[in-house]
Amino acid sequence: MKNKYLIIIIILLSVLLIGVSFGLNRFTQSYPNFTALSNDERGVSLLYDTLQHMQLPMATLHRPVYEAGFNDAVFVIQPTQPRVCHCMTEDILNWVRSGGRLIFLENHHPNVIDNALEAERYTPIGNMRLYQLGLGEVLTGRADSITNINLMNKPNYGEAITHLLIDWNPRRIYFAEYYHGFAANAGAFQQLPLSLQVVVFQIILAMMILMLFFGKRFGSVIPYYEEVERDENEQVLVLARLYKQADRR
Repeated sequence: MKNKYLIIIIILLSVLLIGVSFGLNRFTQSYPNFTALSNDERGVSLLYDTLQHMQLPMATLHRPVYEAGFNDAVFVIQPTQPRVCHCMTEDILNWVRSGGRLIFLENHHPNVIDNALEAERYTPIGNMRLYQLGLGEVLTGRADSITNINLMNKPNYGEAITHLLIDWNPRRIYFAEYYHGFAANAGAFQQLPLSLQVVVFQIILAMMILMLFFGKRFGSVIPYYEEVERDENEQVLVLARLYKQADRR
């Protein structure tokens, strides 16, 4: 009977928490523009999800670009309020020279990367520029060209970037969410989507309930027996009875 009630309680709590999570996702949660997490018109989740469905090694980066591997490719989409300034470009370009692949998109033209590379030759790809820099490459262009709403109307920019990524064949393809305020110091739990946070909370809650149920207070209580003192000659008497029953003298 107790097991039946326990299962019902866990199911009701799970349904309640899932409903709350969907409600929060739908009505309260919003993400900045130009992030892979945003499904809005000015988000870039469509490109991220498409590349992921193509089984490319996608991930989000919560650290600066130059902390990625030299065989990785990183998307940096400049936020509406610029986070990547001139003082950061040298570290980023040094990472590219060592073998990194950078796709830097911003609506202002020329952007900080184009300004830093104004003396370098580039190959035009549509309205984008591809720079060869040391062992790596840099692609610059407009951020609006890959937003969800524009990719649905003009997918050619997304196709050009996809072909370039396939040619690069990077170990990992990152969308750098660090510059949109999603830093690694926020903690691993805070970086999880709300739905996954709810799942983790449900697992912890179920473990707590099971621990309480099988504990001494709510489960089968283990009886406590006090120590029984033995008589002085009890062992001798027991042995004598055994000999007597065996008809031994």
